[in-house]
Amino acid sequence: MILSNRPFTRLAIALAAAVSSPLLANPNPNPEPAELDSIVVIGKQPKPDSAGLAGSVDVIGRDELANERVDDTMELFTKVPGVYISRYNQGLINTDIAIRGFAGDGETPHAKLLIDGIPGNLHNGYSELDQLFPLSIESIQVYKGTSDPRVGLFNIAGNYRVQTRQDTDVVEVDASIGSYSAKELQGYAGIQSGDWTQNYFAGYRDAEGYRDGSDLKKAVAHARWGYTLSEQTSIALIARGSRYDSFAPGYLSATQSRLAPRSQASYARLDGGDKSVNGISLHVDHALGDAINFSVKAYLQNYQRERWVRFTEAGTLQNRFDDQDHTGLIATVSYQLSDAWLLEAGADAEQQDVIEQRFGTVGFARIRNTANVLRDRRFEFDTSGVFLRADYSYEDHFGINIGLRADDLDGDYVQFSATGAPSARSIYDFGAILQPKANLFFKVAEPLTLFANYGRSFQHPLSADAFTSTDRNARDVSINNGYELGGKWQPIEAFNMRLSFWQQKAADEFVLVDGTAQNVGKTERNGVDLSASLQLSEQFSLWANYTTVDSEIIKPASARNAFIGNELRSIPDHTGSLGLNFQASKAWDFRLHLDRQGDDFVNEANLGGQFGDYSLLHANVDYLTEIAGLATKFSLQANNLTDRYHEYVFDFSANGTDTIHSPGDGRSLSLSACFKF
Repeated sequence: MILSNRPFTRLAIALAAAVSSPLLANPNPNPEPAELDSIVVIGKQPKPDSAGLAGSVDVIGRDELANERVDDTMELFTKVPGVYISRYNQGLINTDIAIRGFAGDGETPHAKLLIDGIPGNLHNGYSELDQLFPLSIESIQVYKGTSDPRVGLFNIAGNYRVQTRQDTDVVEVDASIGSYSAKELQGYAGIQSGDWTQNYFAGYRDAEGYRDGSDLKKAVAHARWGYTLSEQTSIALIARGSRYDSFAPGYLSATQSRLAPRSQASYARLDGGDKSVNGISLHVDHALGDAINFSVKAYLQNYQRERWVRFTEAGTLQNRFDDQDHTGLIATVSYQLSDAWLLEAGADAEQQDVIEQRFGTVGFARIRNTANVLRDRRFEFDTSGVFLRADYSYEDHFGINIGLRADDLDGDYVQFSATGAPSARSIYDFGAILQPKANLFFKVAEPLTLFANYGRSFQHPLSADAFTSTDRNARDVSINNGYELGGKWQPIEAFNMRLSFWQQKAADEFVLVDGTAQNVGKTERNGVDLSASLQLSEQFSLWANYTTVDSEIIKPASARNAFIGNELRSIPDHTGSLGLNFQASKAWDFRLHLDRQGDDFVNEANLGGQFGDYSLLHANVDYLTEIAGLATKFSLQANNLTDRYHEYVFDFSANGTDTIHSPGDGRSLSLSACFKF
């Protein structure tokens, strides 16, 4: 498939007209001095590059990730400040995360996922991370805010960047067993021979799950081959394949969920399905002298899902099938004009070929009834973007970068009726979507750096809602404006703290309820982020974070004036996390992690009560030894140590009278052994 260059032409014209100063260029990989940043690191991960972003940048290192034993890889984000999680526990649609006052249940896709710099979102915005295991991940970096110009699509409230391992001269094998018949095997190998590097990973997990009818099997294989052509040029090829099969326990009533939280809904005995993610990407980096650097990434990915689902006793079993091919190209160039000035520009394009189908079933059997076609959509969705940014830094006292991004959406759509008759539609003409960005650092004194950012992002109509058979100018994207003000205080090397206030405002925001778009009008979100880490001694360290979230409907899109002042659905009012690490000796290491999340309303009417509040305590004990000359680590992990009840709740009504409940996992234990060759 060929990526059209027409959107780039439109974007170049719009961006050239909007840029009135040569200083509006773009970000660099490391524009500001190391002293000017707002990063908080969880674990022993070396401080990463923040790409000049002023705001809430948080990183989890491999030492905090490798010991985790999870059915869903998204669970690894529970330690990140301000990230909250929705645990549906419904097979393929199992878990998702959210930030900055957006819902985590897919109603408003809002964050870009990038794995080794390659997009990892499905067409509908859901993040797909099950192609990774904990042992294969080097670090997770989360940026919460609107001022990052490097990405456009889905970068409404920030982005998640996952970096896989590239270390060499090591071979690791990790085997574990745990509660609910969980069995897991992971293996990693990093090899270097001259200019060649090779990185391989394979993982397999088989578990019956906490609830009846939640069995799953997950298999992943990953490889990276890198070659250094010269001191200026390197090239790498990454290939990844994964398969995930599971049943689904269904949703329970409020009474059932508390009396029998481990039970499967009787009507959901046929729920389940499988999904696969397969992809390949090429990464090329080249330095032209000491001042200019090029980076190019090209990729092809396929996402395929087949799901059988029935939400309630009154509903019927559906077969849902999606097949998506994503092809893309990402290119950046940076120019270091002087020690103080750096310019960067970039362009990216992605083409999505999507088949989206839903079928009824024969009776309640797990057989597609092609005579009962509920949905049959085929479309091509193209997105392209360009950005420019200029970065200026004055020694280690002041730093500023100002940028501009423009995105363009294009595509074709055909919807088929139950009889197979096609109906073509055209995408709305959104034009070039301009998004100014700015980041500012100012060191007040040696231990204190103040920062501020501003940015504009956009939310586009999803799937069929992006296309029309009538007026192409009748609809526009929803514009989101956000800013953040804060400071980072580091009086000593062993302690750092970040405190900030943030706000985002949107117009004509829409949410999805089971695939149906609903415009909720003008909205506002704000909150406070607090993060801190402290190394008390060589043996003892702790980290903590707390975030408040307040969402409000300012002006509804329809006549629902009763919604004015109400909160948006599925957004907890606060999140918090506390970690304690104690290395008693070279052999023994102890960890505690407290994960806290507030409750939320289940509809925009704010009726029917609030749900989702919990505090979960997790613990790890590691023992390092040597067996037959191999460095060996035994780990005991306890999740939800106090067996606290928690749940995900969804409302099919508008007033909380038709809620469905999915209990979260109770206490679980796992024992693992990791051998390093």
